[in-house]
Amino acid sequence: MNNIIIAGLILFLFAFLLTIVIKRNNSALKSSNSTVIIVLGLGDNRESKVVTYLWKEQRIKVVFFQTNWKSDENYQDKLNRLLVLIDREAKLNRVSLVGTSAGGSMVINAYALRKNTVNKMVTVCSRLKKGQIKGFRGFEERTKGYPAFRDSVILAEEVEKSFSENDRQKIMTVHSLLGDELVPTNTAIIDGAKNIVVPLGEHMVSIASSLTIFSKPLVEFMVSN
Repeated sequence: MNNIIIAGLILFLFAFLLTIVIKRNNSALKSSNSTVIIVLGLGDNRESKVVTYLWKEQRIKVVFFQTNWKSDENYQDKLNRLLVLIDREAKLNRVSLVGTSAGGSMVINAYALRKNTVNKMVTVCSRLKKGQIKGFRGFEERTKGYPAFRDSVILAEEVEKSFSENDRQKIMTVHSLLGDELVPTNTAIIDGAKNIVVPLGEHMVSIASSLTIFSKPLVEFMVSN
């Protein structure tokens, strides 16, 4: 019984915080005519209805891109599908990209090919370069069994070198203040970009909170010119 009460209180508190976030963000936003394409990480079968609802209330259309990281489809084909989606949505609204975890390197690569189409780009707790090769948080261990993710990181590290100062000003990265057990901080930031922290620790908690209760900096960044 105590566990049920505690769970109920947590859900109530979360709903209360979301209400505050929605009201606070709506007061600062006009109709944005914005579409945000979210590219999820390795567990990319988990579309968030909470995120869709929260951002819809902030006048943002959310589209989840299914990378299908575990499939046999090669990386270039996955990237091409994302580019088709960007081009389609750009005919209707201004498009920004959000990549969470493994999705961050993919949005970097898509942005590099659609700089004149994408308004802003955000990565959340994402490995954007190889960094340390060995060890639990090393590149080899984190990409093991996911060749498309491996290829995405390698490509992202290369294309990022070609970004101009203006290109970098259209990029925001988010990383955990208290530590991420999967993504080292030095692989999650980009020189010259707007690099911010979420005041929490743990990979999934940091991602979820960045898209919900701490989403205001992301939203304001993406709807700005």
